[in-house]
Amino acid sequence: MRKKRIIYLYKRTSFVLVCLLLLVINNLSAQSDEDCLMCHEDPELTTLKHGKTISLYTNAKVLNSSVHKNVTCASCHKDAVVDEFPHPETLKQIDCGSCHSAFSEQIKYDVHHKLKDIVGNKGPTTCKTCHGTHKIQHPAKVENKAEVYCGKCHEENVLSAPYHTQTVVNESCLECHDKKDYISELAGSVHNILSCSNCHGYVVNNLSHHEEKPESGRLADCYKCHHSIANEHKESIHGLAVSEGILEAAQCWDCHGSHNIYPASTDSSKVYPANLASTCGACHDDPVFVQEHSFAVKQPGKMYSLSVHGKLVEHGRMDAATCVICHGIHNIKNRIQPGSKISSVNLPETCSECHKEITEEYKQSIHWIGVKKGLRESPVCNDCHSEHSIHAINTIDKREEIKKIQEETCLECHQNILLSERYSLAGKSAGSYQDSYHGLAVKRGDKDAAMCVDCHGVHKILPKYHEESTINKKNVLVTCKKCHSNATDVFSNSYSHVTEEDTTAQFVEDLVGTIYFWLIIVVIGGMILHNLIIFIYDIREKQKKIKNEIKIPRFTTNELLQHIILIVSFTILAITGFQLKFPDSWWSEGLTYLGMDEITRQYVHRGAAVVMIALSIYHVFYLLFTTRGRAVVVSLLPNLSDIKLAINNVLFYLHLRKKHPEFDNYNYTEKAEYWALIWGTIIMGFTGFILWFPTIVGDWAPVWFIKVCEILHFYEAILATLAIIVWHWFFVIFRPKEYPLSFTCVNGKMTIAHYKDEHKLRYKKIIAEWLEVKSGKRSQKQLSHLSKLFISAIEKSGVNPDEFFQTELDNDDQLKAFIEEKNLLKYVY
Repeated sequence: MRKKRIIYLYKRTSFVLVCLLLLVINNLSAQSDEDCLMCHEDPELTTLKHGKTISLYTNAKVLNSSVHKNVTCASCHKDAVVDEFPHPETLKQIDCGSCHSAFSEQIKYDVHHKLKDIVGNKGPTTCKTCHGTHKIQHPAKVENKAEVYCGKCHEENVLSAPYHTQTVVNESCLECHDKKDYISELAGSVHNILSCSNCHGYVVNNLSHHEEKPESGRLADCYKCHHSIANEHKESIHGLAVSEGILEAAQCWDCHGSHNIYPASTDSSKVYPANLASTCGACHDDPVFVQEHSFAVKQPGKMYSLSVHGKLVEHGRMDAATCVICHGIHNIKNRIQPGSKISSVNLPETCSECHKEITEEYKQSIHWIGVKKGLRESPVCNDCHSEHSIHAINTIDKREEIKKIQEETCLECHQNILLSERYSLAGKSAGSYQDSYHGLAVKRGDKDAAMCVDCHGVHKILPKYHEESTINKKNVLVTCKKCHSNATDVFSNSYSHVTEEDTTAQFVEDLVGTIYFWLIIVVIGGMILHNLIIFIYDIREKQKKIKNEIKIPRFTTNELLQHIILIVSFTILAITGFQLKFPDSWWSEGLTYLGMDEITRQYVHRGAAVVMIALSIYHVFYLLFTTRGRAVVVSLLPNLSDIKLAINNVLFYLHLRKKHPEFDNYNYTEKAEYWALIWGTIIMGFTGFILWFPTIVGDWAPVWFIKVCEILHFYEAILATLAIIVWHWFFVIFRPKEYPLSFTCVNGKMTIAHYKDEHKLRYKKIIAEWLEVKSGKRSQKQLSHLSKLFISAIEKSGVNPDEFFQTELDNDDQLKAFIEEKNLLKYVY
């Protein structure tokens, strides 16, 4: 225990003696500085240098806290040591290299000294510029060296490595980096006076950890010299991405090159206008890069190269729009960043740099008004013209370019149901245009038909209520007369594809459309149901009974010829009419491929219409002025009994009635079809004529007249076509009794069995007429035309009519009962 106390006292005594010794030494050193501080500790001590008052005050406390606190004043200011005070007014510059010789040698190669001829006095000239004079800290104790040392001149922290570094490392670098001739590349660069370490300070000072790609993307220290540009880049979409750790984002060397950086004004530079598309496209056109970073736009560089701007640059127009003109140079931002050149509110101003007059027109439009009100769907320049794949409009094929814009821009928005509901727009306006002759003809390739810009204007597009609008009631006639020189007010107002709400025109159009919609549903639906019932029954009956009978004429050769002409003209009208309506359908495109373009379609359609109208006129003549015609029209006249027969017929096929109703020469289905044909021909002929020559509609017609004619023409075409397919084709093609085709429409003949089944009443009447001839009540000349045809067919088949009818009476009790009612049974042989 005593031994431990002796050791403890010894240590304490030694520690006190050491402290006293250091204190004595320090007092001896400080004593030598007291002579200096006698004057320089005066805060008011100053001198005049280069016309400026310089303070010579030195704070002893600051000096004693410096890394040089153990260094005397005379050690640095050797020429200040004099026998008598004061020392000379002007002293020599301190030579820090006398102690720090290694650093003194290194600074000869630092970037500031390399660029001194360029930056002048802006760079550090002496050690004290960075380290200070008397308050010098030990660099190892400085946590943020960039802020303390570089921050005096550089606002941002740009120190990538210790400033004092061995800079002559070019040869050492080339030992590994020998795949390229970096020396020759650097020799032609704007950085030809720099060495590796001037730009790659971080790498040079971390050689032990030097990898293929330094961490945090610290490849080069561009920011040290290009400070203001660096600030712009940091706020750009590229800089923000880098700050978030996306090191693939564009940095200085990606755009300007690495060692071969050339002035932007030379064609060797990567940022020369003609080279920008490939420079930017190196990332933005790379499919892997695009997918990895979820770029919205694919291959913008390639699209730009094919655009009008890219073509202009390719042909030497270096003032044409390039990536940097539209997006900015270093301050590139996306559409939602503040200050973006491509945001909706700023894009027109960006485009106005080249297209000033057009931009001024656009800024008077309803679209720009919407943009200013914050409607993000309201279009600006790129929404209509695209961003990168902008094509010239003033070309030889100008109308084709306008059509492309119409289909890909105007209609894309104005057909959008969501936008129509959101902004209470006329949701059917674009659809109505496409359904009009103008829209359909444009789709068919008619370059003279009116498109959106022809009526609404190009950039100064205004709503109808605006007084300067081209479709305002005061101006619409002038607009129409650009194409229709003889247009009238009624024509101009009626041919609009949008009808104002709460007007008589809107009411009439909607009423006609609604009526025809439900008429089609009820009529065609009823036809389908009716025929389905018969179809199912006939399939069963056909399996039970198949019997050959004598064929008799049903139609004359004249009537067959009329039928053929009707079939051909109607089919052509249907095909060419729906081809206009549905130009994008596969069959329509096929016809176009075969040469049925819009002009050809017009002539074919109108030619077929003329043929049908001529046939209709002839048919009326045939009905009125021929014996056969008069007999046909009388037989086709509808009567109240047809309703009863129709009901009984349906009930029979539903197995709710045992006896099949008996029909005369024409049943209710044939009568309905015939008179529907007459009605449809009149409607289609009249409305088609109006649509063919719309300008003949003068002020005598209401505004809605032409539009209603168009609606009637369209819906009647649908009704007629469906009626032919569903009703007529069923009875001549799809009905099991007739399948695959009723040859009556080919040769005009019908078998006896078929005739008796479908026209039993007429069959009975023919036999009754024959017996009346035999009884003397009727002469042969008084036989009806149908009876003469029937009897003549039997005779031509080699069968005696008397024997034929006798056999029929013997085998048919219903027929015998009918003859008995006529009191003709006694004349039967």
